[in-house]
Amino acid sequence: MAHTLTSKKFAHGQSVSTAKVLSDMRATEFDRIELAQLARLAGAVLDKSSADLAALAEDNPTLVWDWIEAFGRRRVKAEAEARLWSAAVARLATCSPSSLPAAAE
Repeated sequence: MAHTLTSKKFAHGQSVSTAKVLSDMRATEFDRIELAQLARLAGAVLDKSSADLAALAEDNPTLVWDWIEAFGRRRVKAEAEARLWSAAVARLATCSPSSLPAAAE
């Protein structure tokens, strides 16, 4: 059975392109390194005190805004990916064993 990659509309009004999410998930080695670095940076930001972060923002506001934009882009991708997984789980959870085709013997 062939599956088509489509755009699905969810209850909250947003749609997610399955093809786009799957394409984004096929990260290159560079993307994986960048994601690991971004995750480490997020951890470091969370470990800093408010005073340290305020001082950084004062010294280098452009850098802080670059980080905010990078975190935001990653969040958008993660949310799209989460919608894909949630939709797949919901779809599987709503099927009954009687609706599944019998296994070939």
